[in-house]
Amino acid sequence: MVKYIFILLFSVCLYNSSHAQERKFIYDVMRNGKVIGEISFVELTQGQKKFLSMNSNVETTMILTIKDHTAETAAYDKGIMVYSSFYQEQTGSDIVNKTTTASGKFYKITGNGESKLISLLPIRYNTLLLYTNVPKNVNKVYSGNFQMLLDIKKIAENKYRLLLPDGKFNDYTYNNNGICTMVEIVRSLGTVQFVLR
Repeated sequence: MVKYIFILLFSVCLYNSSHAQERKFIYDVMRNGKVIGEISFVELTQGQKKFLSMNSNVETTMILTIKDHTAETAAYDKGIMVYSSFYQEQTGSDIVNKTTTASGKFYKITGNGESKLISLLPIRYNTLLLYTNVPKNVNKVYSGNFQMLLDIKKIAENKYRLLLPDGKFNDYTYNNNGICTMVEIVRSLGTVQFVLR
């Protein structure tokens, strides 16, 4: 409950300020050249506070119809991540609900009904920042889904690869303004793309 109050208060503070800067982006989720969903991304910045939010809704048919709803947030204060959440509902799977909260020199991570404190240096870059900030000079990115730091590396001009713990990867391509224009999620059953409108 505390996490929801925190997000609400953080959001209200940013929304109510005439000085808050807002950026919104919409991505089409594509598979085999067909749009199968949409991602809505919002970044709010006021002074040294930043709030990022991404919501996706996808529906595709392989043998069965699969629906996926994912919501992810992150809050930063003075360049340090103070909170993140990851929520996912997918046909045929358990609901995933995870949070990461700064707690002194530690981060409290919750998920699967468990909580624990982990010792990490202050997190300055998480996966949501990949949509609005080219990860130049960044080699580790925090994932709210995996609740750990992941390796990232440049693989071409304006293109970076995020290495996932299961051996899979996602590729992020950027325009000259530092905005992610495409994410390629490469899997054995095919590639899914998030394409900026």
